[in-house]
Amino acid sequence: MPDFNHQLKNFIHTLALFLCMGGILSLLGFILAGIEGILWAAALGVLILVISPNISPSFIFSMYKGKLLSANDAPGLYQITQELAARADLPALPALYYLPSQIMNAFSVGTSANSAIGLSDALLTSLSTREIVAVLAHEISHIQHNDVRVMTYADIISRVTSALSLTGFLLIFLNLPLYFLGLVTISWSALGVLVVAPTIMSFLQLSLSRMKEFDADRQSVLLTGDPEGLAMALGKLEIYESSVFDIIFGRGHGASIPSILRTHPGTEERIKQLLNLKKPPKQTLQYSVHEGFSVPVHYRKSVRKPRWHLGGFWY
Repeated sequence: MPDFNHQLKNFIHTLALFLCMGGILSLLGFILAGIEGILWAAALGVLILVISPNISPSFIFSMYKGKLLSANDAPGLYQITQELAARADLPALPALYYLPSQIMNAFSVGTSANSAIGLSDALLTSLSTREIVAVLAHEISHIQHNDVRVMTYADIISRVTSALSLTGFLLIFLNLPLYFLGLVTISWSALGVLVVAPTIMSFLQLSLSRMKEFDADRQSVLLTGDPEGLAMALGKLEIYESSVFDIIFGRGHGASIPSILRTHPGTEERIKQLLNLKKPPKQTLQYSVHEGFSVPVHYRKSVRKPRWHLGGFWY
């Protein structure tokens, strides 16, 4: 019953956030084109719902120069992934991709029936076997609950909101000469909506992301029986993030954190919640600590320094 209540609470939270996002998107559509704008916003939402689940994981990882790993390339990784997928009752085994990047990162894409997990070179070489197992369990938890699809919808809605807001600003800018000549009027309340809409949408997206990350942390412990493993991995990621600017910008250069590193809740808070979790009754996952996880040497020849790419992401 507690688990059902937890899932119900998350469903209501997710639904409320998406209703708010849809409301903001419709309001922007109304400001730009009246009732027709709302209809266009609704049509766009339906199009997103139809297209997003059909985006191939291989296409997404091609944007990151990811390389598909076979069971022969990484037998240890596939063995543990198979065990975790079985524990999560996934209908299909997630494919694994090697990301030739110095950004320490792991993420999952696709649906439970057609999913994939990307693991960066920095993550595979920096984390221990125990920590990599915990990270894999975290990503499989996202796949298990279709978090990837939900967050994809939220991200697309957020980007569309930003695009509509920018369009509104351009229209107002083009009409400024007519405004000063007294030929047109400008709604300052509408202008205010255009200003704050992207920020509100970003906060809603961040709130959704925080909830999903905490849930995936909790579920990963149910899969592995090892809360300390994920806590250790998060601790290393926190240390890495504090020095990532040296990799990207060189020593002595400061900058805002890349967007890809700002979508998760605070590491200290996540570690605290993990260590407060009771170990699940399910048997702790067994694996060989001594063998470790590795990929063929020729894969590592293409490792690149982090760089910004179109769309606002780093790898």
